[in-house]
Amino acid sequence: MWFGFKKQNDTQNTQQVQQFPAYRHKAAHQQGGLNLSFGEENSETQKVAASVFKQLSGKLITGNFGSLMQISKPIAMSLDMSFLHGVALGHTFGNLLERCSQLSPMEQIKYISAYQISGLHCNGEITKMKSPLDPLVGETIQLVKEDGTQFFAEQTSFDPPICFYYIQGNNYKIYGDDRLEISVHKTVNSLTGVQNGRQTIIFNNGAVYKCTQRPTMEITGLVMGDRLLNWQGKMVIEGPGVKSVITFNYNAEGMMSKITSFFKSQEQAKNFDIVEIDIFEVQTDENGNKTETLIQQGIGSWLEGLLFGEEKLWQIDEEKKPWISPLEVLESDTTKRDDLLFMKSQKMEDAQKAKLQLEEQNFKDMDNRRKKQ
Repeated sequence: MWFGFKKQNDTQNTQQVQQFPAYRHKAAHQQGGLNLSFGEENSETQKVAASVFKQLSGKLITGNFGSLMQISKPIAMSLDMSFLHGVALGHTFGNLLERCSQLSPMEQIKYISAYQISGLHCNGEITKMKSPLDPLVGETIQLVKEDGTQFFAEQTSFDPPICFYYIQGNNYKIYGDDRLEISVHKTVNSLTGVQNGRQTIIFNNGAVYKCTQRPTMEITGLVMGDRLLNWQGKMVIEGPGVKSVITFNYNAEGMMSKITSFFKSQEQAKNFDIVEIDIFEVQTDENGNKTETLIQQGIGSWLEGLLFGEEKLWQIDEEKKPWISPLEVLESDTTKRDDLLFMKSQKMEDAQKAKLQLEEQNFKDMDNRRKKQ
């Protein structure tokens, strides 16, 4: 755990403890990442999933495997929620943005960085060993929070899954697209999800920030072992005269000494859900050339929290304000899907039949759209 580290006071002979609560997500794996197989209730689901992925192994070896989205998953592998709902879960901690409207760009981008990190565990902790229902092109979703924040989204592509969304907060708005390209490793025991979507955040004071690069999701243990969710790579956010570069997973040689020096422990440094944030001041000359100067650094974990010096911006145990469906929604809203309604009523056989019917109709609709283009 990276909270609660000790800081040596050189002016005194005593050791002064910098006190931060040592919170870590209950499903965090001891070697890093979110343990999706946390809890015994998922054992049967893992058996079903393992059977499906083993069936893919022959196709991967022969090169006949196309996309994971083209494989119909049993209802036992699915959760009673859609891909669109999963996108909304990544935007759970909107309270971090509400306070930003009157702050300086340097402070705003710190809270935006915390906002981006804070949502990375929210989908996995709910889906665990399962996955959302496969998306249907044209389905929509509308969600609200008790503070009035609204979320709207529409699914525009099935493979790869692409949706466009809009969030209206009290002091900010966000719009963007979520694009996830999933590939299964040839061992069939892991997959990666490359995120290529764009995102724009606009505060009420007119400040505009763009997320231009997003990290890659990795899930291991599809067939055997603990099923772990982790994040790799970088996230880049750019705003008015500032830039944030968020680096995930310090498993590269050369970075480890830096981590160990901060955490004072080689064991703590082995937690690969650590993130480091570099905040730059960006100046542009008259010829359009940009100069970036490192101003501040933050460090933390997407399963624990985030610190900039002694300033704590976010912590994993902060209350989550849930997204809820309003009373009136469009007929295309994902909450009106037949398979989802049957699942909520615990009618799994009916849900499986409805799921197959919706998938068949979805492929027909996509084929008709292609013919009309």
